[in-house]
Amino acid sequence: MSGDFSFYVQRYFMSYLMKQHNYGQNTISSYRDTFRLLLTFMSESNRDISKKSINEIDYEMILEFLTWLSSVRNNGISTKNVRLAHLKSFFRYVMMISPEHSWQCSKILGIPFGKEDKKTPACMSMNGIKQILSSIDASSDEGLRHLAILSLLYDSACRVQEIIALNVMDFQPGRCCRIYVHGKGNKHRSVPLLDETEKIVSKYIRQYRLTPESPLFCNRKGDRLTRQGIRYIIRKYSKIANETVPGIIDGSVYPHRMRHSKATHLVDNGVNIYNVRDFLGHESIATTQVYLTTNPEVTRKAIESIAKKTVPESLDFFSEEKKDDLLSFLDALG
Repeated sequence: MSGDFSFYVQRYFMSYLMKQHNYGQNTISSYRDTFRLLLTFMSESNRDISKKSINEIDYEMILEFLTWLSSVRNNGISTKNVRLAHLKSFFRYVMMISPEHSWQCSKILGIPFGKEDKKTPACMSMNGIKQILSSIDASSDEGLRHLAILSLLYDSACRVQEIIALNVMDFQPGRCCRIYVHGKGNKHRSVPLLDETEKIVSKYIRQYRLTPESPLFCNRKGDRLTRQGIRYIIRKYSKIANETVPGIIDGSVYPHRMRHSKATHLVDNGVNIYNVRDFLGHESIATTQVYLTTNPEVTRKAIESIAKKTVPESLDFFSEEKKDDLLSFLDALG
C-alpha cells in the first residue's frame, strides 16, 4: 500500500467520510479545512509537502501544529480541539487500514484535548424573542418571508443548515403540524410546530405560490437561502427590537442562539431532558445537559428523572425471594 500522506488523505475523505459515513457537505468542509491548515503549517515550516510520507506526520509534528494554531492563527481551545478531533479520526482510520502504522497513530491518538471552561449557551428571554418577531412588518411579501424564517427558526430549534435545506414538501401542515428535518450526520427527525407557526408558514407558502419541490426559503434572486442571509435577517430585526425596547436583548444575536434559546425555554418549562434531546437531534444526552445549568430547580428535577430510568427504588426492585438471597449474601460479607 502506498505510504504517501496524500494517498491516505484522499482515501479517508472519499471512502471513509463520504461513502462509509455519508457526512454532509458542511462536515466535509470542516474536515477539509483542518487538512488545509495542516498543509499550510507544513509549508510555513519549510517542510516539503509534495511527497510527504505518512510516517513523517508524527506525534511531534501534530504537537507543533497545535502550537502553531494558537500562536500564529490565534485559535482558541475549542477550535484547536475540533482540529485535533479531525486528525485523531484520520489517524484512527490509518491505523485501521494499515496496522503497521499503529504505534505512530496510537501516540497521536493519545494527545489530550485542551480543557475549556464549560459555558452555558447564550440564551435570549421569551420577551426578547417576541420583540424580535413583533419588529417584523408582515404586511409586505418580504416581511412575511422574514417572519416565516425567524418563527420557524425559533419554534423548531433547527440548526441553520437544517432550515436552509428544507423544501416545501418537508412542511406538513394539519392537526399535528411538523417539519421533516434532514439533520446532522444524515439523520432525519420529525419536529412538531406550534399552530401560530403553521399559520405563518402556510400563509407565506400560499402568498409566494411555492410548489412542493421548491426550496422553502429563497433569497431575492430565487436561490436557496444561505447562512449569511439568515444571519443578516436576524441581526436586522434584533437591532430594531433593541432600538424599540433598549436592553431587551443582551449581546450579539446569531441563528444558533435561537436554537439555544428554544432549548433553554423548553427545559425551564419542565420538558423532560430526553424529549429535549430528541427534539434537538442530539445523539447524546450529555450534549443536551448543558441547558440544565441555567435553572437549579430544573436541574434537580432532571436528575431525578434520569435516576428513575437507571436506579432501582431500594430493595423493592427485587422479588421477596431475591431479597432474601441478596440479604443473605450481604450478611455473609460480614
